[in-house]
Amino acid sequence: MGDLQALIDEARTMGLFRAHAPFEVHCSNCHMRLDPQGDCPSCGVIGRPEADIVKRGASDATSTEKLLRAQIARRRAYRPVKAGAREA
Repeated sequence: MGDLQALIDEARTMGLFRAHAPFEVHCSNCHMRLDPQGDCPSCGVIGRPEADIVKRGASDATSTEKLLRAQIARRRAYRPVKAGAREA
């Protein structure tokens, strides 16, 4: 549980917890289409409240740690496109 709490703390400091409304289909951070759980596959935003992730971690710590590790890795790898940049 200690490792899970450390991952939750890291995700919180990175600003990954942003609950989306049920009708939202695009990320509020990078505007990429959200996956069915409301998480962003591009920038790592978790579309559920932190309390839901903590509750899920109590019953299924392994998959919750996997989710948090994946989303933290996505955020670290994410590089926003600069406004006005053109594709070649």
